[in-house]
Amino acid sequence: MSPTAFAAITAAVAVAAITPGPAVTAIVARAVTDGWRPAMAINAGVVTGDLLFIALAMAGLSAAARNYGSLFDVLRVAGAIYLAWQGVVLWRARPSGGIEGAASRVTRFWPNYSAGLLLMFGHVQAMLFYAALLPGLADFPTLDWRDGLLLAAMLVVVIGGINTGYALLAARARRFFADERAQRALHRTAGTLMFAAAAVVATRV
Repeated sequence: MSPTAFAAITAAVAVAAITPGPAVTAIVARAVTDGWRPAMAINAGVVTGDLLFIALAMAGLSAAARNYGSLFDVLRVAGAIYLAWQGVVLWRARPSGGIEGAASRVTRFWPNYSAGLLLMFGHVQAMLFYAALLPGLADFPTLDWRDGLLLAAMLVVVIGGINTGYALLAARARRFFADERAQRALHRTAGTLMFAAAAVVATRV
């Protein structure tokens, strides 16, 4: 893969990553209520999904998104349900004396990682994005495992880095929500964001 093609692919991925979507919404909602660590678990799930998608695109299996649409519909709905449940948890969270006590308690790594991965599994457009991007910008038949590793490293740095920036900015906002009324508003705003992300994932075709 030529340096020009790699630079073009990197730029396209960066633009897509920095544009707020369901993944960014979920990461921000988790970071602003529970801090950056749980948000980074969602980020890890999102990046894993992107890595799987680009691997499928390079393997020529992206047609599965079109040929087995019902399977991806099930995965998309599962992801939407999980995000909606996270929204319910946030809406029902009770404020307490401090911001740490106001956390929604969905702070373990695997539930949040699974949420990010499920979100991506329901995002068939991401797979089609890579399936269209690689042949359009690179000499697709000549791509080998070294190009795959290079692209994987780029995805981790670009997508993971941009999402980390969103998570850190959102986590910093937590300090401004120390009283109970602000905590309640924070939780309900974050819960609404989760519902919005679930709706977007569920209605994508």
